Amino acid sequence: MNLRALKTVFFKEVLENARDKRTVMSSIVMGALFGPILMVIIMNTTIKMQQDKAEQKLEVPVINQAGAAHLMDFLSAQDVTLQELKGSPEEAIKNKDHDVVLAIADDFAEDFSQGRPAKVMLYHDGSAKGAAKVSVNRLRSLLNAYDRSIGTQRLQLRGISPNLTNVVMIEQHDQATKESRGAMLLTVLPYFLIMGLFMGSMYLAIDTTAGEKERKSLEPLFLNPVKRDTVLAGKLAATVAFGLLTLVLTLVAFKLTLPWYPFEKLGMRFNMGMQVMMIMLLVLAPLALLAGAIQTIIAAFAQSYREAQTYVGLVLIVPMIPSMLLMFMPIKEQLWMMAVPILGQNLVINELMRGDIVGWDAIGLVIAGTLIMGLALAWIAVKLYNREKMLFTD
Repeated sequence: MNLRALKTVFFKEVLENARDKRTVMSSIVMGALFGPILMVIIMNTTIKMQQDKAEQKLEVPVINQAGAAHLMDFLSAQDVTLQELKGSPEEAIKNKDHDVVLAIADDFAEDFSQGRPAKVMLYHDGSAKGAAKVSVNRLRSLLNAYDRSIGTQRLQLRGISPNLTNVVMIEQHDQATKESRGAMLLTVLPYFLIMGLFMGSMYLAIDTTAGEKERKSLEPLFLNPVKRDTVLAGKLAATVAFGLLTLVLTLVAFKLTLPWYPFEKLGMRFNMGMQVMMIMLLVLAPLALLAGAIQTIIAAFAQSYREAQTYVGLVLIVPMIPSMLLMFMPIKEQLWMMAVPILGQNLVINELMRGDIVGWDAIGLVIAGTLIMGLALAWIAVKLYNREKMLFTD
């Protein structure tokens, strides 16, 4: 392979795309900054809303307050503002007029005086998100406290020790560390890193293949006394370089935005020191070759830039699959999993975020598995461009 020609093609593609402000903004700036900035905004906004809700005076609409005067006195003593609700509790929750509604059963007073369980109804939306659940949890905790208090008093009046009802004493040993709790908050970090890498190489992969076919500039390019393999290798190298650049910028952006994450408020910690960043870069770097090769192959079959953009855009779903699975499914890491591209990167980054020590055998397997797959796809991409029908739009 003519390295001088490869270098010429590489710098040609890099310079041409660097001059295109739209490409730079879409692939590098947006790809690198979108994830970190979005996460900071979402997390701080969510935590602030929940804290504000927790610190505000709890307001509870109650149906039939007169039926449970003692309970109302208890709630008022806990600084709860009681409101009378005359309408339907179902409608109040459905219309989001209130987060929670307390309804007292008509026979509450009679059951309470007879020592029988007295019923109250708690209306709320279990699918509600964010701060709405804070009010529900606060009211439920107060009702449980009232239940325990009355139960204890009844036993003591009968000369019975309340400890007789405690059959099992649970002593909890939470093994979670501040780092592992912080990892829960940043479960989307691997997704944003991988997504940024794919976005960084996407536009260049499309422009150097389908874009040039649409502009009919591939044919004169291949008339030069240089092998097609060398030309496409140079284009692919430029695509990989843009992906790596976006990856580095995304890592740096996450590092710079860490002080704005609400870790201390939540009793969490996240270590993103130089060693952790270098390991992340090491395991993610081979994905740049894999992403560039996949996008080049798909773009090779497109007849226009817009068509290629549609097809390659669908590839962005691929990084989502392992990331989403690991967010919602507990998976015990096995060494063989590290050889699966994208899945291996997710597993290693998750372990690093939890503060666990990642073995070099796992890191080596992640790099080797992704690199082998990337090289195989790059070889296929090069061979595709040796076929005449791949070079023309007609």
